[in-house]
Amino acid sequence: MIKLRKNAERRIRKGHLWVFSNEIASPDVADLNPGEIHELFDSSEHFLGMVYSNPKSLITARIVSKERIDIDHSFIRSRIQEANERRLNICRGNNAYRLFYGESDLIPGLIIDRYGDHYVIQGSTSGVDAMLDLIVEAVVDLFKPESVFIRNDSPIRDLEGIHREKKLAYGKLPERIEISLNGLKFVVDVENGQKTGFFLDQEFNRVCLEKYLPPNARVLDLFCYSGAWGIHAAARSMCRVLAVDSSNSALDIANINSEINGVKERVEFLKSDCIDFLKKNNDFWDVVIADPPAYIKSKSKLAEGRKGYLDLNKRALMRLKPGGFLVTCSCSHHLTLDDFQDLALTASIQTSRNLRIMEVLGQGPDHPCLLAMPETRYLKVLICQVV
Repeated sequence: MIKLRKNAERRIRKGHLWVFSNEIASPDVADLNPGEIHELFDSSEHFLGMVYSNPKSLITARIVSKERIDIDHSFIRSRIQEANERRLNICRGNNAYRLFYGESDLIPGLIIDRYGDHYVIQGSTSGVDAMLDLIVEAVVDLFKPESVFIRNDSPIRDLEGIHREKKLAYGKLPERIEISLNGLKFVVDVENGQKTGFFLDQEFNRVCLEKYLPPNARVLDLFCYSGAWGIHAAARSMCRVLAVDSSNSALDIANINSEINGVKERVEFLKSDCIDFLKKNNDFWDVVIADPPAYIKSKSKLAEGRKGYLDLNKRALMRLKPGGFLVTCSCSHHLTLDDFQDLALTASIQTSRNLRIMEVLGQGPDHPCLLAMPETRYLKVLICQVV
């Protein structure tokens, strides 16, 4: 049993799922065990939910159910099945999507990505680690996969005091998997690629961009990773694309992706640091896509990260033709949408390039946001036109 201090339940009653260490009245936080299941009560001993605990984390307890229920195989299987059913319509025609997204699907810290008949599980908390065998068992039971792979190598695990690891939990995993998204094909390296192998959160946005791409437009795709933005532009709108990334392994897969989608002649890949490229290159493009890794890993890096986004957007704007489009993205959770728009405005002022925002986008609907938890919203995407 975990009992909260007086008034600490207000946020919980609104739907938030986290309990911080300074909100706990009893027992002593040090007496809790990582991954252990407890009942949560307010200061008047009214039941609030079932939680798992971790005394090593500032977020000491996370709610997994508002009902008194055993957190067992049946519970976990039901949660995963319900989450998958919510994706079947919105991701119709695709065989890859985020099947389970942590707090938004009501098991905090759990991510499951589907890549065809292969499933990748990523946990960021001790509670998910404690459930891991049951999670794997549920995925195997529900989907009869060819493989289940564990990608528990995120740096966020360090904050929980849990070790990083990658391992095959079930079946046989090929070196590379081919997936189908919106009529295009992409190769995914589940074991060694970034995140769980592919950036699924941008897939709906890549399709959305198509209406702004005139045929034969020149597109610059910065931080291209495995080439998804540029290949969409080349395949859907017959664009000519220069895709830039600093990773040899990412560009190797990007080249394969351009071949299997029949756009190799329209997409050129270049190995370079993207900021260095922008400093040295004097060409102009109809569209510049800037989808960098998170510049802000923690609140302490906020000022430094803001400077990074401002510099990137200024340099990207200077490479756009009049009337051209900037697609600028941030996956930094600590940077709000308002702050990101302010940075885009500052960049436009400092480069004397007035912008109109055509669309404001975020992570796709397979990465839903829990309204009571703004922490579940992280991706910001602005499609802007140079006036």
